[in-house]
Amino acid sequence: MVSIANNVSLKVENLNSHVGEFKLKDISFELSAGNVLAILGPSGSGKTVLLRTLAGLNKTDSGTITFDNERIEKYSPRERKVGFVFQNYALFPHLDTKLNLGFPLYISGKKKKEVYSEAIKAAKELNGLPNYLELRPDELPEGIKQLIAFGREKLHDCKLLLLDEPLSQLDRKIHVEMRALLKKFIHELGKTTVIVFSDPEDALSVSDYLAIINDGEILQFGETFDVYKNPANLKSMELTSRLGLNTLDVEIKGEKYKLCFRPEEIEVKEKGFKAKIIESYIYDSTHDLVECEYEGKPIRLLVNKETPEEFFFIPTNPQYFEV
Repeated sequence: MVSIANNVSLKVENLNSHVGEFKLKDISFELSAGNVLAILGPSGSGKTVLLRTLAGLNKTDSGTITFDNERIEKYSPRERKVGFVFQNYALFPHLDTKLNLGFPLYISGKKKKEVYSEAIKAAKELNGLPNYLELRPDELPEGIKQLIAFGREKLHDCKLLLLDEPLSQLDRKIHVEMRALLKKFIHELGKTTVIVFSDPEDALSVSDYLAIINDGEILQFGETFDVYKNPANLKSMELTSRLGLNTLDVEIKGEKYKLCFRPEEIEVKEKGFKAKIIESYIYDSTHDLVECEYEGKPIRLLVNKETPEEFFFIPTNPQYFEV
């Protein structure tokens, strides 16, 4: 297990859990108070199972979960004082936005008048939400539903915040905007936070620390930038590569390796690997994502629009993995 700081807020040691035939296997990590951990992995890798186990919604088979120096793995979800933003927002269809937003206060015994007052105040801090206070969930756009889910946690008496794929229901048009808002929201809350993502760009943008999970096991854990720049294995590199991954078979001093590099991590040079563009796709105003041929093999590269059909390049952050 990687130890990251002295002021540890969340400590997970040799955590095992299961849902049906699926098992989490000896999960261990530490997270300092106020930091944000992104859990990144493919569908079915165990991300949500881990999050629900931390929240107490799934049973812990063995291992420990310590939060603020207190063992909580045998506590009920309510006793853990965990805030949980579900993937589908978990809004009540019969309640308007005010009561959905202020629900944590409502169930704590506060009167509706006070709940409404606090909900309106919280809504004003979230762009656009005040315009929807009288509407019910089936009348709301997806982005507004997500805002309600975020805002509700501001009124929730929790110390640990868990978010399950908070951006997955959004279309690309508002995805980036909501990602920026999510980062701002988490920063303002200042709570220790664990977020599940499938999109590497989301995970890299929001987190301080990154855990790569696959088949119920953590493949790599560390500071987000370090995990990205120094993947411990091929799978970790694949899962943190938003534009895919190029792999070439190479031999070094008689040993066979996989040379791996991301499409965006290259420089066009006068010498290096010779590539020929086969297909070209617009990426942004200055770059194209191109399908190339290198020694008869297909590779994908991100290049300037002025790049000629045939060119040389070198990877700027190559990784070598034993075959």
